[in-house]
Amino acid sequence: MATVKEYPHITPYGYVADGKVYLKGYGEYPDREIGVVRESDEKSLQYFVDRFSMMRQKIEDVAKAVETAENKGSYLMKLIHMREQLATYNGLGNFPELYERIQELEAKINAYISANRLKNEAIKRALVAEAEALKSSMDWKETASKLKELKMKWIKTGSAPKEVEEQLSTAFHEALNVFYERRKQFIHAQAVQIKEKVEKYNKLLNEIRKINKQGGGVSFLQQVKQLQAQWKEVGSVPKKRLGKLPSMFKKEIDQYFKNLKSSNAKKSPIQLKREMLEMTDNILNLGSPYNIGKVKQMQEKWKQLGQLPHPEDKELNLKFRIACNEIFESHFLDRTAYNLFDQFYKKPLKEQTAIKVELLEKSLKQDSQELSEFNAKYGAQIDADPTNPANRQLIQERNNYINKLKTKQRILKKLKDSLLHLCLLFVLSELMLFF
Repeated sequence: MATVKEYPHITPYGYVADGKVYLKGYGEYPDREIGVVRESDEKSLQYFVDRFSMMRQKIEDVAKAVETAENKGSYLMKLIHMREQLATYNGLGNFPELYERIQELEAKINAYISANRLKNEAIKRALVAEAEALKSSMDWKETASKLKELKMKWIKTGSAPKEVEEQLSTAFHEALNVFYERRKQFIHAQAVQIKEKVEKYNKLLNEIRKINKQGGGVSFLQQVKQLQAQWKEVGSVPKKRLGKLPSMFKKEIDQYFKNLKSSNAKKSPIQLKREMLEMTDNILNLGSPYNIGKVKQMQEKWKQLGQLPHPEDKELNLKFRIACNEIFESHFLDRTAYNLFDQFYKKPLKEQTAIKVELLEKSLKQDSQELSEFNAKYGAQIDADPTNPANRQLIQERNNYINKLKTKQRILKKLKDSLLHLCLLFVLSELMLFF
């Protein structure tokens, strides 16, 4: 038979038997082995007394946190877990006292939760009433904004009492759904009308393009005037959906009347573009300072010439755009360097070039980051349906990012090549001095 050794001066809640430490039973729990004797009976008992004190301190720490916390309910599961843990916790002390303390805290939190749910019920009833009042509104944009705010308030509001939570949630979301369904139907009807108008604009644009491709001439004059009148009668369309249609139509109309003035109109404009491209290339090759005013004048003339029915036109347009972009970016780089560095233009050419290389590399890094962020936000939408007219502006914006990067990369390569050449010249000059 096991010999039981008690040490009441250490703890009345446990004892040692056959080299093992036991917790005395309490409530529905019988005596339980909680450890073995290591150094001595007294030290082993004291170890488990200290462990009990640690658990009691943890519970008191939670109690203090509950008192100061705004969201007291967040501690309920922690207390439940601690209560369950007590059944298997290895320690020596007054466990019923700990159970009672946890129950006291749970009761306080439950009372807090009940009071909070009544407050939440009042808030949610008011939100339901607001949503009901707005669901029949025709002010789509303003109402959608208000309903969005209501939904955010709903999300931030905690649960109401269980017996009314589902009923309130259903009523609130049904009111929102009524409005959004009505708005969806309205937008669909508007979209159909807009699509029809855009199709009419495209049809008129294609007709004037067809006339210009045929060479134009006085025989088409009456038809062109009718197209102009029909264009005005189509009606308004949001600018985002209309895109560049008006400017393209205007270009074609202008082109027709230019062609009308000269029987040699097809050849003359293409020759002008060749000459302007050559002039632009010369400005670019001459380098800083750039004749920006001259470039802008040529851009305006280029726009007036519009698209020409000539196989060379597309290539000329691309080369001209690339040259102009490079001139403007180079000019902006020069001005940036001048503004950031004192006496910039008085510095040696090699130092000026090195400064511009550093500035351009930083700018490219920032542009690349912006393009990455743009693709992360809109790339999937664009790639999923690139032919969708709604994505046209996003595609154009992405192309602008890409073109800007390509322009800066071309400039950077030229600058680095120039810097390398200048460094070689410097080395050669030093060697000449040496010899």
